[in-house]
Amino acid sequence: MKRLFMLTLALMSLQARAGQITMTNPQEEQTENGKTLCVYENTNYLFTYVTSAQSCPYAKTFNTEDSEE
Repeated sequence: MKRLFMLTLALMSLQARAGQITMTNPQEEQTENGKTLCVYENTNYLFTYVTSAQSCPYAKTFNTEDSEE
């Protein structure tokens, strides 16, 4: 059990170093061509994502280097 815990911590630290962030609760807008524009934003990052689905994913992981801010 201790090994599993240590492995989990190691994987979490690798993800943090990789420059990724998981954003939640996006603003949604419908585009003229029927797609959904998802805007994920906090005080440090701004990401947009376009999907053909009717609604945006509640949570999505982005590379911090791709932020629009």
